[in-house]
Amino acid sequence: MKIEGWKYYVHAAIPSTPPHIEVDVEPLNDGRIWKLDGNPLLARWDSDWDCGHETNWWYCIKDTPFDISALKSKRRYEINKGNKNFEVKEITPADYTEELFQITTAAYETYPVSYRPLIEHDSFIDSVRNWRFYKTYGAFEIESGQLCGYANLLIDGSYINFAVLKVVPEKEKQAINAAIVNKILVDHEEFLKSGGYICDGSRSIQHETAFQDYLEKYFEFRKAYCKLHIVYKPAIRRVVGIAFPFRGILKKLDGINTIRKINALLRMEEINRSFE
Repeated sequence: MKIEGWKYYVHAAIPSTPPHIEVDVEPLNDGRIWKLDGNPLLARWDSDWDCGHETNWWYCIKDTPFDISALKSKRRYEINKGNKNFEVKEITPADYTEELFQITTAAYETYPVSYRPLIEHDSFIDSVRNWRFYKTYGAFEIESGQLCGYANLLIDGSYINFAVLKVVPEKEKQAINAAIVNKILVDHEEFLKSGGYICDGSRSIQHETAFQDYLEKYFEFRKAYCKLHIVYKPAIRRVVGIAFPFRGILKKLDGINTIRKINALLRMEEINRSFE
């Protein structure tokens, strides 16, 4: 069953609308949510968007034009270094399928083995040809002309989702990430002035990274605090209830793939309970 305003993602029903849009909870109240295509085991959504006070759940957003002159000199230097080393521009992904595969593979090599995605070459190439992103940016090394990183953006009204950013890890010391983010913010200055915002997603649970901290430090992104909600199918609710008191023990077994996924769920449940 298809349900307007909802989609299936990794065993969960989640809103298909931007995070600032109030979620239609009627499918939860009448039970239709459990008939959503994909057979979700839980439903997750947010409320009280950008509530103005600190909570345990947030989205990392940029909702003001970027002013590099307002940064400390060390941070300006990093961005300018990226701009000197890379030319960032919009690209047609289908023209760079092999390069995008190589970049993605190299980026995933830095992930811990326990949750490193496996990429099959031909499937990835086919998927690139079917990408329907609002914009894809490529970062070309000025010295070699090589494509070394890319970013995919999705747009929905006043909301742009920073969906994907992947770079060749060896190029990070040349400030490739700074060059990509700077170009995106410069190109969308009018969008930000008109009340739109760019979002790097919610608080990371399963794959902790420092990228949101980086965006806040160098590009003046901020946390839009809100409230997290989770409901489960009855059988899953019982399992979560049994496992929750043992979450401290399970954290010590996080290297096991299945346990890691359970720990991510229990961490979200912990955040969910903090709002009770």
